[in-house]
Amino acid sequence: MFKRRIEHELMRWKSEDHRKPLILRGARQVGKTTTVKSFAGFFKIFLYVNLDLEEDRQLFERELKVHELLQLICLRKALPYRPEETLLFIDEIQFSALAIKMLRYFYEEIPQLAVIAAGSLLETVVSDEHQSFPVGRVENLWIHPLSFEEFLGALGRDDLLEGYRSIPSTAPFLEELSKKFKLYSMLGGMPEALVRYLDHSDMVLVNRVYESLVRAYQEDVDKYAGDKALARALQHILKTAPAEAGKRITLEGFGSSNFKSLIMKEAFEKLERAQLLKLYHPVTATCLPAIPNYRRKPRLQMLDTGLLNYQLGLQEEYYLKDKLDSVYKGLMVKHVVGQELETMWSTSTSKLGFWVRDKQQSSAEVDFVIPHRGKLIPIESNPVRQVPCVR
Repeated sequence: MFKRRIEHELMRWKSEDHRKPLILRGARQVGKTTTVKSFAGFFKIFLYVNLDLEEDRQLFERELKVHELLQLICLRKALPYRPEETLLFIDEIQFSALAIKMLRYFYEEIPQLAVIAAGSLLETVVSDEHQSFPVGRVENLWIHPLSFEEFLGALGRDDLLEGYRSIPSTAPFLEELSKKFKLYSMLGGMPEALVRYLDHSDMVLVNRVYESLVRAYQEDVDKYAGDKALARALQHILKTAPAEAGKRITLEGFGSSNFKSLIMKEAFEKLERAQLLKLYHPVTATCLPAIPNYRRKPRLQMLDTGLLNYQLGLQEEYYLKDKLDSVYKGLMVKHVVGQELETMWSTSTSKLGFWVRDKQQSSAEVDFVIPHRGKLIPIESNPVRQVPCVR
């Protein structure tokens, strides 16, 4: 079990007086189910239904009233009916439109019941205009691959965690933290891959996890796509995007293809909703509001740097290179910094962007800018590089 940062948000949600059903959102295999099962320890009764299973899915297809449905679930699971002491977890909820519909009635008719829903393909349902989704009657939380802080916790290095949280940290701590950050940059934050490494220290076993994930994401394409042309564009992006990660991209002809910008835009939007990748858009402002410029080329960020290292065959470089910023011409350090910054947002979608000078021909750029306390904060992943000042 890894202690996840999102647990603080789950505890905050649990203690609220007017608690709404919670939708836990995130890409496949980032730890949604494991996190909820760990969190269930704070409740006396835990009801788990997995709608990927026909038996559990049929519970909702009977279209019972919400109290009767909860009673039936309790009976099937041989647990007492005490809503005020219960966490109901509806996993893989995307497989039942009726279950999604029922979320509003749990909120309105059994407000004392804690309800969490999640699903590996839930984003395709949320964005479906034909799906009746209970907007305004649910709360959303986003879960990401493990952050570096969570990684240190998984290693059991409470001493390094203390140094990591101390500002400023001392030179011995910084030296050891740098070594661990290089390891984190190679392995990434996908929970199952990290479990394999911690249990066996065997990259062959870790790579089997990565390969399984790559295949799973590719097999999901037909569920994202509405037609064959879009499915081909999605498959092309999944195959070619790793080589473009950390770079600014052009949609039309992406990955040396013949795809037009319109279909590539739709395909990228689908994969962004599935949280398999993100497009960071440039801003030219030096103060808030920093409005993204969608006419200029975005930068591509993939889900996880460890998975990316596997796809690009870069793992050996981490052993051969002394400095992290020399791996893959410095693109990997930029990518892992972006991944780390993404973990800052669990209650909303990412606010990350990057800065470019307003002049079209200028190459001046800052890796990341984020809004913070009324200011626009610049973040440069390579401290050696000289960059312009963003005020």
